[in-house]
Amino acid sequence: MSAETPAAVFRGVSVSYGAVTALDGLDLEIPGRGVFGLLGRNGAGKTTAIRTVLGLVKTSAGCLEVFGEDPGRSGWNRRRTSVLFAEDGLVASLSVRDNLSVWAGLHGVGRGEASTRASAVLEEIGIADSAGTRVKDLSTGNRRLAALARTFLVPADMVILDEPTSSLDPVRAAEVRQVIGRLAGSRLVLLSTHNLPEAEELCDRVAIVDRGRALISGPPGELEGLPDRCFVRVESGPVRHRGEEHAPDGEGGALIECIGSPADLLAELLASGNRVVEFRPYRKSLSGVFLDLTGGER
Repeated sequence: MSAETPAAVFRGVSVSYGAVTALDGLDLEIPGRGVFGLLGRNGAGKTTAIRTVLGLVKTSAGCLEVFGEDPGRSGWNRRRTSVLFAEDGLVASLSVRDNLSVWAGLHGVGRGEASTRASAVLEEIGIADSAGTRVKDLSTGNRRLAALARTFLVPADMVILDEPTSSLDPVRAAEVRQVIGRLAGSRLVLLSTHNLPEAEELCDRVAIVDRGRALISGPPGELEGLPDRCFVRVESGPVRHRGEEHAPDGEGGALIECIGSPADLLAELLASGNRVVEFRPYRKSLSGVFLDLTGGER
């Protein structure tokens, strides 16, 4: 599948659980490659969207296609996806290697090939020495890494990770993010998270979901479009712009409104006699965009 061909397309998809609406006319296009982040608070609809992609939840309205097919039909090929939910589903009494072998078998991978792949992915993730350890004897961090190894073991076109670092300490979480970045390869990794720095680090594109709808979608650094302000630091004193003086802030500069392009603003500042020593567009962080769109705390 090419990067231009969407892996999944939601068109007005709704899902309800009794009186609770989990997806409310969701419109979203998920690309065929790269790391795509579904961002939202708990209860925003992220996990329900994932379950519809897997064909585990039926839609009540709208149209959903995954790899050009309806995932709700009985003959849909679920082997094209590999998923890691918050509950990892590992069999605690089996060794790490046996867990990987069982998962590979469910995806149609032969025993010999499964063994070869298991050795390679455990080595890549850095827990090859735990291959023979029973899952119940693993630390929390190594158990999560084992679950990741199982998820990336099979040749799926789409790997789905639902809150992959939610139970980990910062060091282990950083290790897991590094593993995801290394193993993503040429397939699609669909990452569901409310960890915004994690999304900025890993994702090529993101969608912010709230109350079952996609509010905005695009590369993390471009969700705000053109910047509406620029940071300006001059050689000394305040920044002069359109008859006003802007005192320097704690960084020694001032945020100036950018009505046209940043290049136009810089030309105005220089024409006003400012000796500019630093000039850069000021963009909101992904966290700022998220809070603006979802309304902060509820």
